[in-house]
Amino acid sequence: MYFASPASAAGLVSLSKPGMQPISFGGCFGWLHAAPAEMATSTAVVLCAGLKTDALTGFRSFRQLADTLAQAGFPTLRFQYPGTGDSCELDAAEYWAAWQASVHMAADWLRNHCGAQRIVLCGLRFGAMLAAVVAENRADVAGLVLLAPVVRGKSYIRQLMIEAKLQGEEAGAGDNLAVDGLLLPEETVRLIRQVDLRSVTLPPMCPVAVYAETPSPVLSQCAQAWARCGAKVTLEDFAGLEAMLRLNFMIHEAPAAVGRIAAWLRAAVEADRSGLQPDCVPADAEIRPAGCIETPLRFGVNGALFGILCRPSACAESDVAVVIGNTAGDPHCAPLHVDLARRFAAAGFASLRMDFAGVGDSLAPGDAETNVLETDRRPDMIAALDALSQIGFKHFALEGLCSAAYHAFHTAVVDPRIRALLLVNIPPFTWRDSNASELQVFAAQSPLELLRKMCSPQGWMVLYRGRLKLAGRLTGLGIWLVRKAEAVVQRIAHPLGFRPRPSFARASVGGLSQRVRSLFVFSKGDVGIAAFTQAFTPKQIPSDVTVQIIPVVDHNIAGREARRLVAEHVIGFLLQNQERTADSL
Repeated sequence: MYFASPASAAGLVSLSKPGMQPISFGGCFGWLHAAPAEMATSTAVVLCAGLKTDALTGFRSFRQLADTLAQAGFPTLRFQYPGTGDSCELDAAEYWAAWQASVHMAADWLRNHCGAQRIVLCGLRFGAMLAAVVAENRADVAGLVLLAPVVRGKSYIRQLMIEAKLQGEEAGAGDNLAVDGLLLPEETVRLIRQVDLRSVTLPPMCPVAVYAETPSPVLSQCAQAWARCGAKVTLEDFAGLEAMLRLNFMIHEAPAAVGRIAAWLRAAVEADRSGLQPDCVPADAEIRPAGCIETPLRFGVNGALFGILCRPSACAESDVAVVIGNTAGDPHCAPLHVDLARRFAAAGFASLRMDFAGVGDSLAPGDAETNVLETDRRPDMIAALDALSQIGFKHFALEGLCSAAYHAFHTAVVDPRIRALLLVNIPPFTWRDSNASELQVFAAQSPLELLRKMCSPQGWMVLYRGRLKLAGRLTGLGIWLVRKAEAVVQRIAHPLGFRPRPSFARASVGGLSQRVRSLFVFSKGDVGIAAFTQAFTPKQIPSDVTVQIIPVVDHNIAGREARRLVAEHVIGFLLQNQERTADSL
């Protein structure tokens, strides 16, 4: 096996983008959004993200909210709790106390490094509940913003249990709870169940804004209890903030109206505009999860793109670096991406889990919304390869799930530096412009399967919440019929001696096989299998292409066991590919 020792990533590009700088504290990764010097106040804001899906759907909105608050003069820190996102794993036997401690550390960080004298806590869903509990135990809280708050921990745990059951997650020993790959220990489950915001005592005269999706008697009782304590409570509707909870493949739709929150904060919180500036902000945001060294990396034109470079610290490093792209609109810190990157490091491979322009922490021109499949991501992936080349890496692999696999495939077609493709549940190889990305997931399915999914409990729930357009699903039937007709014509034409022009998929895979070894991994019954078999018969699959179907995982690779199985297939293929490459030299 061949190994390299690439130069340090430090100095490749500046990590100190004006107004936004990566930071770390206590094993947590985060961002400081600094206010303009002439606008800075002595009141700073800590953003408390939601858990699991809420953390992903709210990620981009929180970045935009942090920018908006900073421009209004409030230095703002957003971060990821221990054991979540880019932060280090949590070794503690109990998470609830550790997560509260991390919010306190974030607030103290702003006091120590930005000169903040007062703190506003702003949280989404579970993060709102966490913010309220922390506010009860701090004397410097100047305000509280609760976005679609979880009011009762008991109800939240019940919701998590239902989700875990739907995902087929094993509960584990005792009352441990596993959902979306997050394993909550028994004691954490017990403590969260006990939380009820109606019993939280907020600081007297503390301004509180609650943005609720729907009116709730329990929420009204909270407001009344807090008002009796002397807090100044304002109940607001959720209008314009729906993007915080919107499914992430709909990132092409309008962003959250975060200006509403900034306007309330300016009006409700007295701010001393003292012109404070960040003081002695550490430039090194490196964190060290078990067996890894992770470094934030800006690259691309004007450093607009962002990713986390994850390198092994406990074993020799291969000269192969893997680029991991976004799945739909999930940011680079989604559990699947982080888990896979750290498993790569354990096997000796460096990786860059990156955000495409307009997703996560990467900026598109004008911070515009982008489409999951219609936006060309090849320039972003090529920029990532250029950055890794400057560090010293010479050989590259691309990995992606669903839409990220689609973009990885198209990048490999045009960039000769790619040596391996690791594609999980790739959708159809080509995309019809102007189709909504939500249609594509059903494009290769039969009408019977489409009807079954639409009539499932999950399907009805999505329809009920307005997150699925029925007309679009019916359009998918037409797409299916057209593709079936094309396949029938090809079967009739072939015996008659007609040789139709090779499809884009077959021509591209055939060309790539001259220099790239490709792995196609599918979950059982995935829609991508139909697209692949439509492009290839078993005899037409090139020898350097491996196709594997894993029967016990779903399309999204949800859950710890599913992630482990996919990682074993992907890393095993990469190791085998590296050995074959070494033997040929």
